[in-house]
Amino acid sequence: MKKPIALLFLFMIAGITQAQQAKFQPEWAFGGNAGATFSKMRFYPNVPQDMLTQATIGLTARYISESNFGLQVELNYAQRGWKERTDTLLHLNEYSRRIDYLELPVMTHIYFNLGSRVRLVFNLGPQIGFQIGNKNNSKKVINTPDGSYDSYYDKPVERPFDYGIAGGGGLEIRTGLGRFVLEGRYYFGLSDAFNNGKSDPFQSSGNQVLTTKLTYFYRTR
Repeated sequence: MKKPIALLFLFMIAGITQAQQAKFQPEWAFGGNAGATFSKMRFYPNVPQDMLTQATIGLTARYISESNFGLQVELNYAQRGWKERTDTLLHLNEYSRRIDYLELPVMTHIYFNLGSRVRLVFNLGPQIGFQIGNKNNSKKVINTPDGSYDSYYDKPVERPFDYGIAGGGGLEIRTGLGRFVLEGRYYFGLSDAFNNGKSDPFQSSGNQVLTTKLTYFYRTR
């Protein structure tokens, strides 16, 4: 009796799996995203910093090839950088640098349905970028204890190509007007923005960025 019951159970599982696959339809979606970035630099030797708040905007394409899995690609303009402060009370001694990047994340997209209109989504994958501009934004330049000016404040970005790992998650709301995704994401840069030779100020200078963004998708299929 055990063998027929086991075979019946296997047939039931196979039938449920085939039914789920039959209901699934591949899905293309295109849209745009906008949000805020909170960034600092991974300097060594360490530099005391606060998060620098800037903006990001871009285009997003997503292809869901099978149930719960897909691929998401973005082309974003993102403002990053860092902010230093030694006078935390009066904010008189402060220096900040904004660095602008074009960035291309290519991420695995994973989702779980929380209902007919809500999904829990996760994105994870590599990201490359290229620096297209930078700007010093300082209320008052921070001087060293001996009164001299830190040379790296005027140092240009020497390594414009940037790469690292990006990942995050959020909620997707599916409506008749389109799909709205509210997401938080973290980027860990594996490259350095400045040269790291023995005579250079830093041995490492990687980007670290937290991003909150809202993405709108228009589903085409």
